[in-house]
Amino acid sequence: MSIVEQVSEQLSNSFNADIESIRLIDHPRGVEILPSRCEATAIKCLLEQHELKYTVETKSNVEYISTNGRFPILIFNERDIVSGFAELLAYLTKKGYTLSDKLSENEKCDMDTYTSLITARLEALELFTAWLIEDNYLHVTLPAYTRHTAWPLSSVLPFYKRRQVYRLIASQSEWYDVSGEMMLPETKNIANAISQRLTDTPGTFFKDKTTGEDIVTELDCLLYGHLNAIFMTKLPSFRMKRAMGVHSRLIQFCKHMESAHGMKKHGSW
Repeated sequence: MSIVEQVSEQLSNSFNADIESIRLIDHPRGVEILPSRCEATAIKCLLEQHELKYTVETKSNVEYISTNGRFPILIFNERDIVSGFAELLAYLTKKGYTLSDKLSENEKCDMDTYTSLITARLEALELFTAWLIEDNYLHVTLPAYTRHTAWPLSSVLPFYKRRQVYRLIASQSEWYDVSGEMMLPETKNIANAISQRLTDTPGTFFKDKTTGEDIVTELDCLLYGHLNAIFMTKLPSFRMKRAMGVHSRLIQFCKHMESAHGMKKHGSW
């Protein structure tokens, strides 16, 4: 057997192996910033819906040891390293873990649409809220981000991170102005789009057509992670929370996920 074939076989065996252990590596408590809290909660919910047990570890430099800049980091079987919700979803799918196998093709298209809405547009607004609203940046984000960082990195790293966030927001073709006046209508549009997809009866995005019971999918975990963090995070200036809080369906969705699907430990109302 050639070296290439041996490596290929080892990689195949790695993906086909059962998940025996999961280590979730995240920021220490008190260093959580809104966007990372969203992703961490969504990841924990997804693992729990698959009934995959994990242990939590904290490292102050988790952002810099991530393979793609996303976090938390997950280490499977002390071998496979995954960073962020999207990589976790791809990894679990390759392992044969899925929550959406009962959905029709049209429903899967709907799920992809709303997933993109959250990961592309809502995440950008969360970054804006944490990094580009001055009160939030000075009183929450900056102290948290530099808590375990010595000078001069404590001055240099936040500067570059903030500039990176600004460029990301400015690159969005539909946003002509990086300002609170531009972000507030965008927040309202996203909240309205998600709220209209949900119903007045508390439940998940999709229902079993035969029994009418909830089908908890990856989308529900992702949305709950973001909404939970948005509603539970305390910030001096939080127009996003107010804009989304007027939609009772979003709050009902979170309460339903906590009471009906075991997500209470990620927040209480």
